[in-house]
Amino acid sequence: MKLILSVTIISWTLFSTAAALQCQQCSNQACSTTTCGTDSACVTLSTLYTTSGASNQNILKACVAASTCPIGSQTFSQSNSNSNKISNATCCNTDNCNSNTLNYPTLQPNNNLQCYACDPANGNCATTTIQCRGLEDRCFRAKVTVGSNTTLSLGCTSVNLCTPASTFGISANVNMTCCGNSLCNAASTTATTSLYLLLGLLVFSSY
Repeated sequence: MKLILSVTIISWTLFSTAAALQCQQCSNQACSTTTCGTDSACVTLSTLYTTSGASNQNILKACVAASTCPIGSQTFSQSNSNSNKISNATCCNTDNCNSNTLNYPTLQPNNNLQCYACDPANGNCATTTIQCRGLEDRCFRAKVTVGSNTTLSLGCTSVNLCTPASTFGISANVNMTCCGNSLCNAASTTATTSLYLLLGLLVFSSY
């Protein structure tokens, strides 16, 4: 019986090790292979940050929870009063499938949607209006809580950032509302979605 149990445990351990997903983990050009936890996926993000006319680019590769990283490619975009962040993203679930680096997105032209905008980095958070860009088809209002601090952010966003299943996991509590009409994000009637928004912290935080 002890022998059978030992063989079973060894077999389970070997199977678990073999089944563990490996992903590239990178911050810009510094990359390494890492073994992910259970129920994981690999993600790669190439992001363009534009703030007050100045642009920066960033690459991120990592393990994320599979439930927050739908397999395939998406583009995300979000703007507030003085900045825009747009990211090409791909999720996959085979070993080192995120080895390739995605092309950087480009700054998109204005579209017809207008939203109230508020940049929490400015402290006072004065409310203004902005013209949304490219695929940004929703206005958003978000309260971001980190520890005991809560900040308000308003602006434009692509609809896929309003969906918890596509936000790559999350480490801060974000209470976010999205709506589809111009200047609708000042009202209290938008439907609330509770997000744990990794992308909001890693990709759409200020560069």
